[in-house]
Amino acid sequence: MRHRLTLLAVVAALGLLPGTASAEQPVVTSMLPANADAAGGNLIVISGTGFTSGATVRFGTALSPNVTIAGTTAIIATVPPGAAGTSVTVLVTNPDGSVVAVPTPFTYNAAPISALAVTAVSPSTGAAAGGTVVTISGTGFLPGATVYFGSTPGTNVSLTDSTLLTVTAPVGAVGWVVNVRVTNANGLTALAPVPYTFGSGAPTSVGGGAQPTISALSPNSGTAAGGTRVTLLGSGFVSGITVSFGGVPATSVNVVNSTQITLTTPSGAVGPVAVMVTSPGGSFGGVSNGFTYLVATPQLASVAPSEGLLVGGTPITLTGSGFVVGASVTIGGQPARNVIVTSPTTITAVTPPGVPGGAVVLVTNPGGIITGLATGFTYSATPAVATLAVTGVSPSSGPMAGGTLVTITGQGFAAGAIVTIGGVPATNVTVLGPTQILASTPASSVSGPATVVVTVNNFGNALNGAFTYTSSSTGGTATTPPTTQTSGLAPGSSGLFVFRGGSNADLAVATGCPAGRLVLWATDTKGQWVGYIPTAPAVINVSWEALFPSGIPAGTPIYVRCS
Repeated sequence: MRHRLTLLAVVAALGLLPGTASAEQPVVTSMLPANADAAGGNLIVISGTGFTSGATVRFGTALSPNVTIAGTTAIIATVPPGAAGTSVTVLVTNPDGSVVAVPTPFTYNAAPISALAVTAVSPSTGAAAGGTVVTISGTGFLPGATVYFGSTPGTNVSLTDSTLLTVTAPVGAVGWVVNVRVTNANGLTALAPVPYTFGSGAPTSVGGGAQPTISALSPNSGTAAGGTRVTLLGSGFVSGITVSFGGVPATSVNVVNSTQITLTTPSGAVGPVAVMVTSPGGSFGGVSNGFTYLVATPQLASVAPSEGLLVGGTPITLTGSGFVVGASVTIGGQPARNVIVTSPTTITAVTPPGVPGGAVVLVTNPGGIITGLATGFTYSATPAVATLAVTGVSPSSGPMAGGTLVTITGQGFAAGAIVTIGGVPATNVTVLGPTQILASTPASSVSGPATVVVTVNNFGNALNGAFTYTSSSTGGTATTPPTTQTSGLAPGSSGLFVFRGGSNADLAVATGCPAGRLVLWATDTKGQWVGYIPTAPAVINVSWEALFPSGIPAGTPIYVRCS
């Protein structure tokens, strides 16, 4: 009987499986990390044994505001605020009252007293009558900071976070040009790189554009892997505006109107981050902790087929939710091959060798979040259910000269599969996945129906008369590969097609998916998948460029996912 295992753990705890909850005395073996900022909000992972549901975590005298019990072997806790530069004891308390102290203390980082800097002021002009709300960005801002316009202090100083504050400009005289100075409570001072000008009339922002502001984000949280579609509400949005999350630019930024922007989040560290908008003219605004990056929590529901050969090589499909590109799969503790996250709900993989009996199947998202099934896959010398089958060939006819590009459908296909048509090996065999193979028909000396056989790991399955050789090209199917799809992939969808050939840019356009949402895969000469992300840095796509140094040839099968 299958039992769902949902684990949250770091990579160091990948080999541990949850046991049945008990009242044993808890034991702590490690805590990572052992320090964080005094503002709190960071996540730590406590590893050990004997943790039970409902356990609490205390940092000195302060309780963690959010505790996740990951089985009996790990706890993920949010760090509460603390005093900078101090160290405290961390205590784990089970509901039955048993308490264990983490062997090493937790340290709140000292305040960065030497990192004060001002990088920008927006707007840099304002009414001499005062009252202009000015946004200042930089680093090292501390609570209690003051802002001076020349020798006159501003009012209503509001610290958003250590990189952003707002202040109301004082009264000045028309034509005055003064320095803007931020002074921390510890005495450190930093000047803005540009002066502030008092003018007549209403205040204007840099470049003469409206001062952008952010009032809300929906949703205001998403996976740390990025890719969350967010709608940003506010004012002063103009074409060409940029948006950053924790200093990292968002992608697919679309200014719907002056009060609404849609975008895709970049990847980021787990926890809250500031969100900033910057107009082309340089005026900017933002909110602290406007978006919270969450660890993506996967849920594995099933594995199909659930039984395969001891030697491995069984193509499997894992279904569930919360899967993230970059996730890994292990079966019986061994890494699976050809792992492809085709969507947030589906992963395809090929089983490694195993030992007879049930094996634990685990999926690990980037960041160490794990889900699994205790007996998700069974290894057998003679699987009870045949997993290899050929169900169709398209097109189903072609000339005796061979060279017809066909798609073979079925199940149980795996890298290294051998295809014969009429007893003759096919060429250009490409395994697209467990249910599809592309191949070119070999030449035949006779016309008529031919049997198509697919062999994987010495097991074969045949479909009699699946392909018919014609005496000429008349009545057959053209051997030129099909063109790419033109309708475009909708967000959240994926698919397979044969590319008509061209550059990376041509390929991206042919998919119909915005480049910021696009991930593509092709197979190399060894049948291994190679990925390509159009908007990623060149270092990410090195393998792809090595595979296609002079463009993508016509007839290349491509797997596309539009996030």
